[in-house]
Amino acid sequence: MKNFVLTLLLTHAVAARTLAQGCSDSGFCTMGALRPDQPYSERVKIKLHSIEITQHLGTTKYGDWIHASFVDANFTIGKKNSFQLRAPAYMVIEGNMPTVRGWGDTYLSLTRQIISTDRFQVSGTVGGKIYTTATRIDNAMPMYHQTTQGSNDLMLGVSLMSKKWMVAVGYQRPLNATRNAFHPTQFAGTEMEEMVKKYAPSVGLLRGDDIAVRVERNFRLARWNFFVGALNLIRVTADQTLDSDGKLQPVTDTKGLASNLLAGVGYQFNIHNGIRLLMAGKLTERAQNPDGLSRDFVAQLAYVVRF
Repeated sequence: MKNFVLTLLLTHAVAARTLAQGCSDSGFCTMGALRPDQPYSERVKIKLHSIEITQHLGTTKYGDWIHASFVDANFTIGKKNSFQLRAPAYMVIEGNMPTVRGWGDTYLSLTRQIISTDRFQVSGTVGGKIYTTATRIDNAMPMYHQTTQGSNDLMLGVSLMSKKWMVAVGYQRPLNATRNAFHPTQFAGTEMEEMVKKYAPSVGLLRGDDIAVRVERNFRLARWNFFVGALNLIRVTADQTLDSDGKLQPVTDTKGLASNLLAGVGYQFNIHNGIRLLMAGKLTERAQNPDGLSRDFVAQLAYVVRF
């Protein structure tokens, strides 16, 4: 426990010196080997499928509230493989701008257990995000008020997990630019003119690549478990948007480290049913977030059914 506290303090110290975007709900860090609070079993041969029904709440520094309901289906394939599918979330985004309702994107991943011993397990994941639905509001609105990110993404990840600890590293690469057309100048002379100046322009946005590093400590009891950890998201290439000539240009202050602190608790009613609560808060925030993924606070409540 002493070593873990030192790890969190070091993470906070690094984040305080680096521009960061805060909590993100892109889905990147909740798929496959990168998921928080993963179940651990010491060479148990019987693997259970599961369905997770999650209610998500996020807030932004602009006073936006993001409500999302989604379902994850997890299926084991043989002794070493598992497949995760997240159906498009139904989202409601409200705040200073007109309320938005609509469906999100589809996520999928295939995870393989690479090494399994009595002391630890190593797993690898390949997956992606599929731009499934068009937004239910004009693309001239900020990305903070879009229910879809508008891109297809490639995701890779690897995790090392024991009964108490998990360390995971992942990589996400967007494969296309969005069709977003938001720029504050488009609202000149309207009642939203001053309000939209808070949001970064995102015309033709092409998000940068991300590297994720998750460190987590889990305390497992008979029916309860508690976990606490740090999630670092490193934007290794700058976001790009279209200029007045229609050419992609890098956006300043969009690269760097995003560091978040998270904690949660789970309870198993029996071998087939359980619940989990996860909460996360940003430690620091970067100056520019044209992708609209910055969150001050995130909470998720999930009901898990295993079969």
